[in-house]
Amino acid sequence: MESEAPAGWDFFDAVDVPTGLTHDPMGRAPVRHVVTAVVVGHEGAAWLPRLTEALWALDRRPERLIAVDTGSTDETAELLAAMPGVEPVVGVSARTGFGTAVSRGLEAVGFASIPSAVGPYGDDGHMPVVEWLWLLHDDCAPAPKALEHLLLQATLSPETGIWGPKLRLWPRDRELLEVGVTTSLGGRRDTGIENGELDQGQHDQVRQVLAVSSAGMLVRRDVWEALNGFDPRLPMFRDDIDFGWRASKAGFQVGVAPDAVVYHAQAAATGERALAGTRRHAYQLDRAHAYYTVLANAPGKLLPLLLLRFLLGTILRSAWFVLGKTPSGAVDEWTALLGTVLAGGWTQARKDRRRLNRVPYDSFKTLFSRSVHALRHNLEETGSTISERLREAWADEPEEQPVTSARRAKSTARVAVDQPRWRRQLIRRPFLVAWVFLAIGAVVAARGLIGSGVLRSPLLLPPHETLGALWHAAAAAPAGVTPPAWLAQFWALSTITFGPSGATNVVLLGAVPLAALAAWALLRAFVVDRVARAWGAAAYGLAVFTNGAVSQGRLGTCVAAIVLPLLGAAVHTVARRRRVVIQGSWRAAWFTGICLAVLFAFTPSLGLLVAVVLLVGALAGFGWRRQGRQLVFSVVLGLVLVLPWTIQLVLHPSRLGQEAGGPPTAAVGPGDSLANLLTGTPVGGPTPWWLAVPLILVALLAVTRESRQRYELLGWFAALAGLAGTLVASRLGGGSGPLMFLMTAGWILAVTVAWDSVGKSSELIVQGVLGLVLVATLVISGFWLVRGADGPLWRGPAQDLPAYLMSSQEPPQNASILVVRKDGTNPTRFSLVREGGPRMGSLEASPKPEQAKPITDVLSALGGGGTGEEGRQLAALAIDYVYLPAPVDPTLMSTLDSLPGLTRASATDGDASWLVDRTKVQGQTPIEAETRSIWRILGIVAWLIALISCLPTARRTVAVPQGTHARRTP
Repeated sequence: MESEAPAGWDFFDAVDVPTGLTHDPMGRAPVRHVVTAVVVGHEGAAWLPRLTEALWALDRRPERLIAVDTGSTDETAELLAAMPGVEPVVGVSARTGFGTAVSRGLEAVGFASIPSAVGPYGDDGHMPVVEWLWLLHDDCAPAPKALEHLLLQATLSPETGIWGPKLRLWPRDRELLEVGVTTSLGGRRDTGIENGELDQGQHDQVRQVLAVSSAGMLVRRDVWEALNGFDPRLPMFRDDIDFGWRASKAGFQVGVAPDAVVYHAQAAATGERALAGTRRHAYQLDRAHAYYTVLANAPGKLLPLLLLRFLLGTILRSAWFVLGKTPSGAVDEWTALLGTVLAGGWTQARKDRRRLNRVPYDSFKTLFSRSVHALRHNLEETGSTISERLREAWADEPEEQPVTSARRAKSTARVAVDQPRWRRQLIRRPFLVAWVFLAIGAVVAARGLIGSGVLRSPLLLPPHETLGALWHAAAAAPAGVTPPAWLAQFWALSTITFGPSGATNVVLLGAVPLAALAAWALLRAFVVDRVARAWGAAAYGLAVFTNGAVSQGRLGTCVAAIVLPLLGAAVHTVARRRRVVIQGSWRAAWFTGICLAVLFAFTPSLGLLVAVVLLVGALAGFGWRRQGRQLVFSVVLGLVLVLPWTIQLVLHPSRLGQEAGGPPTAAVGPGDSLANLLTGTPVGGPTPWWLAVPLILVALLAVTRESRQRYELLGWFAALAGLAGTLVASRLGGGSGPLMFLMTAGWILAVTVAWDSVGKSSELIVQGVLGLVLVATLVISGFWLVRGADGPLWRGPAQDLPAYLMSSQEPPQNASILVVRKDGTNPTRFSLVREGGPRMGSLEASPKPEQAKPITDVLSALGGGGTGEEGRQLAALAIDYVYLPAPVDPTLMSTLDSLPGLTRASATDGDASWLVDRTKVQGQTPIEAETRSIWRILGIVAWLIALISCLPTARRTVAVPQGTHARRTP
């Protein structure tokens, strides 16, 4: 090579020129090293000038420099020809891989000749000669002493045949990329370096490794020829690991020399240029080469387990890509696995490499990455990816700023710097203080409901005992009857709350803090003042208590209270993006549809009202623009997700008044107090109606201001819509409870936005009005803590049946019990209890009148004194017991005592029961449940599609051979 460097090169500094020994301190005989360097270039015009400067700066230069151009279309060939002392450039096709290009260059030019005169160390030409091959990428740059330190370590450890440098990030960053590399038997590339880790000498130990990167790899000629170079089946990605693995099997050691520094740009890995040597996707190619490398080199006894491991990993990663709305990633996963396993190239490679099996696997298995490390890295990457994508999910499109920087400034709480850190944090986060109070208060308020048993009330049937029973109830119902949609949604919640009883506890007892947290997620989008936001969220949570939803056990209203703010946040995300090129958000539209589906299922009346408002608002405010179409799509999606329950609501409008968990709730009826109606406080609620008066008065004052905000008007619109819905629903006989809650929520929204506008005012009247609201809120919280959450809601056994009747329902008897209730002049009511009795969803899935007519006829005959045939008729209906809970009607009891075929059973606490003789009659129940699995399967598919669509898009991380920095493709 020429000795004169070009003028002006100043790429390296003192850090890149470490000083140290240049001779063998052990006093061994000197060795003459002859180095042949090979540079492979592909579309590398952006990096080759820096590589040329680095070659000029080398203290120890190679004896021969070979350049290979793989079909570049830019100035790569000319820049390669301008390198110092380079041989004529060898040209190959663009489809040529890195290893094949190196072999073609060596075939065309050959290794450097061995001089017979004075050697490079002043010897007489009779010293032992060792020939080396130095591999360089066109986007790397060796430090001035890189080759010298590689050769120094080769002198100190002559038994090592492959050496690799320490790789740093281009152009001269101290960020580490590699100091040796290994792999797990699952195919995961592992450098042992964290992303972004800086070089502080923590990895500067000369050691044996499994492999080193091909960027800067120094290979002894005999090792290269013994291994026949890189595998041509690996044009890129994993070729270096395969080469090092084969070298270890053949008895050659691989070492890393950290004093030798090479900077690497990773142009192909980061996507700065197209991949050479292949037309396949980068991710697919990397996975395929990972499988090939392991299958071609792993011990034969491990192959069955490795194939199973690959299959399981492919399934999990494919599911991740499907959930992340990147189906192409799942396709790449399966294409890589099936293409590699079925192609059979790895089987031929195993045959070709049998001659290399000189060292058993156990002798160097410590060089591999442990599976637990691979699992830890996968979990860390998954967690970081999820958090990153969630942050980007709702901010990936430009949007208008909801408030100006001046308004933003008033949300900054000024705290003296001499305050303790914890006190400063609490002052700056008032909602955190409020939410902790609500969470602790929820435990205190539930003090009377903690213990064994399940939560029950006149408006809440007992939950199912197991997830299997709940799923059966969600998929089975009498012929012609549709099981309620909310049972399937409640089953999904129960899977993460340790069963149906746990889900009931979470929703009812945790409704206040959960609703407050959901309200905070909505208010933070447009309320700047932190104190106002904290009050609004806390007041919204307490509104669940004042509405009586918790104390009465109204499961549907509690769920709606948690979902409503989330629905509002999603609608706000869709509607607010108006002054940008890209409008709306389809992720938010899908999430809006999911929230609407929950409302349709748990509180149909509230869901219908919200859907109508969204449709009218979308068409009136946005027309058929993108945002209007998105909101219309959300309503349609919500209706589709609860099919076929939607059809039942259309065919039977009376079911709109039903609420999940129990019978319809008429919070305010036609003859009830006007004060309860106007204040949104249900009759018999836990708080008096006059506590809501301050809130309504402040909301009225807020709407009269000239500077009122649009969100205040939205709050009042919600309150008026809830009032109108309450009037209609209460006059129709039920369903007004959730609608009254919407009324209160609207007033809270109006007051919160008004507080946000005038919260910093020093006017005495403003401070007095806000103080009045705070006092009312504190009084309500006192009611909550003192009265507690119990009332009509109580905790007890799941059934009121005697123990012997409950045990009779268990296998093998599986008794069917007819429970008859007759109280005074009230009409006779009955329920057919099987498999634990009536549970959640039984009312919505009750049989049709014609299906229950045989039982009704028998009871009518008994009410008239009986004919003597009722015992046989009950046996024919497959009824095992007739049970009359206390108080027992004496006339009906005497009639049953006189019937043939009925035997009086045990009685406790004033009740009575009779055993039906079924020995002579083959009974068949008139109410048989039919399982509709097809609807549930279609529902699961629809919900999965909806959930996936509102999630952020997953990214494919390509584990490339040049360190941990990976190319990510959306």
